[in-house]
Amino acid sequence: MNRAVDSLFSGLAKIMKSSRIILSCVISIMITGAASAAWIPLTGNPVSLSSLQGGSLEFGDKEVSEFELFGFSSGGALPPNPDDMYVQGGRNSVTGDYGLRFNFSWNVASNQTINTTLNFKVSILPGFDDYFIKDVWMDLTGVSANGTGVVNIGEEVWDVPFYTPGSDPIALLSCSKQEADGDAFLVDYDEFAHVKEIWIHSKDVSITGGTNGAAHLSEFYQFYSQIPEPATFVLLGMGGVWIFNRRKRIV
Repeated sequence: MNRAVDSLFSGLAKIMKSSRIILSCVISIMITGAASAAWIPLTGNPVSLSSLQGGSLEFGDKEVSEFELFGFSSGGALPPNPDDMYVQGGRNSVTGDYGLRFNFSWNVASNQTINTTLNFKVSILPGFDDYFIKDVWMDLTGVSANGTGVVNIGEEVWDVPFYTPGSDPIALLSCSKQEADGDAFLVDYDEFAHVKEIWIHSKDVSITGGTNGAAHLSEFYQFYSQIPEPATFVLLGMGGVWIFNRRKRIV
């Protein structure tokens, strides 16, 4: 009897260990694959932010609205303009998450800067009652810097409208690019309690050439996971089948 019990607990321990390994591999694959995934456009050709004043983009279970862009430049760099920033809604082919692709062309040389603030709202469309937003990704793809040049993007994520007194952000993101940094800071991620809508407050973009450098930014992506997650369910389902078969062999 004791041998049977010991065998059962030993088998369960092996199953739990194996399941943790599978889950760790799944998470690792999703994180490393997010930045290299193919972009699937869902809203047609990219449109300028100025054309979306008072409008929105709808795709999948998401609606993105309330776009605002303002900023300034110095040293002779061209200032940011909503007519020249384009956005497109789409999907990450690996994770299945919906998100946004931003395209523009901001360049600075030595002693030049561009500073921009971008705001918008992301919400679950009516009819998707079981869906929630649980995290946010930022991925800089069209970026370069040399010498003393630096590109920084910081972002606050809130679950209340812009500038609501007494509120705090639910997530903070930061990405950057400098010469010889090995592209170590191009992607950032943060997770929060499940919500139906989020506000991206003060996405602050800073590009500077410093005293002897240059910097460039022309594209970045944002993705917003949802509950339930199609890609995760498929992978965990496969893991569940493997664990069930493994248990049958142990028993």
